[in-house]
Amino acid sequence: MAEGKIARICWNTEGWRKPSGRAGKSKNKKTYEYRVGYGHEEWLLDTTKLIGGWHYAYLQPIGLHRAKYIGMTFNISLYSINEETRGRWWIGRINDITVTTPEESRKAYIAYKKNGWLREMEDQLQNVGADVQDFRRLKPENFAVVKFRPVSLELLDTPMEFSREDPAVSSNYYILLNQKQQPKLLLSDTSFTFVPGHSEKKGQTKSTYEKHSVPVDLVHNQMQTKIYRHLVKKHGRDNVGTEVDAGYGSQSIDIVVKENSESFTFYEIKTSYSARLCVREALAQLLEYAYYPNNVNARRLVVVSPNIVTNEVQSYLSNLRDRFKIPIYYQRFSPENESLEDAIY
Repeated sequence: MAEGKIARICWNTEGWRKPSGRAGKSKNKKTYEYRVGYGHEEWLLDTTKLIGGWHYAYLQPIGLHRAKYIGMTFNISLYSINEETRGRWWIGRINDITVTTPEESRKAYIAYKKNGWLREMEDQLQNVGADVQDFRRLKPENFAVVKFRPVSLELLDTPMEFSREDPAVSSNYYILLNQKQQPKLLLSDTSFTFVPGHSEKKGQTKSTYEKHSVPVDLVHNQMQTKIYRHLVKKHGRDNVGTEVDAGYGSQSIDIVVKENSESFTFYEIKTSYSARLCVREALAQLLEYAYYPNNVNARRLVVVSPNIVTNEVQSYLSNLRDRFKIPIYYQRFSPENESLEDAIY
């Protein structure tokens, strides 16, 4: 069996499929990623580029001491640190990952160049303001220090946070650690639990990997507070909650109204420029909150936005309810009155 290892990789909010920019990267001016604006593993999990069924990539904990690892195969668990929040995130594992020879790396580099993939990587770096010239100086024999097949990936749905004091990860440096155990992940309860109440906020309150990749939406937060107050007047303070944990590591539900001990309405707030787009963005989230993996947590799912609903959107929602029995509705937040309108479509 392959030996189990743990490796830290650079922070990335694009699933390690392309560079994500400086957010979450080191602020230490002496570090490589601060100087160049990207890390070594930005493309580690981009398995769309295969050569003979293998994905070739760079892993700094291997690259630092590659000579002693050449030809060896490991099962490597991955974690990353968001340098802005200092949060540690467990990503999952790559099984049967093999350390390449310099000649294999050169061949991979030639294939990437021939297929236009190097140019694509340069464009991605340029899009996030990273140092393209530094990337171009990379030696072909050091381009890819590991290879693995896509079936070897054993990743979490989304990275999960773990404690900085967890003994499973004994060092924060980019070195290859022996894996003796997995960290205890700071998972939420594995089921939806209603909690009433609301805390006004300027930013996000729940720490999730996805929310680190999007800007704080102040309009969303202001709407949430005003809708909460509106619903409290209608249903009572003990029956309305915001940022309610959906369970199973999901993001929080924007607003939940408890109608009785077994009946809830979930509200998802969106601020895009059309009702149609807001429904599109909210639908998958609401379905996961209500039904994942085999639950029925809500009687009604409501998309809320400031946009006036069109006849076409009304027809679409009706079609979803009639044809697929999805209890999905739309309710407008009126910016004029700073309140939730009564009409539900």
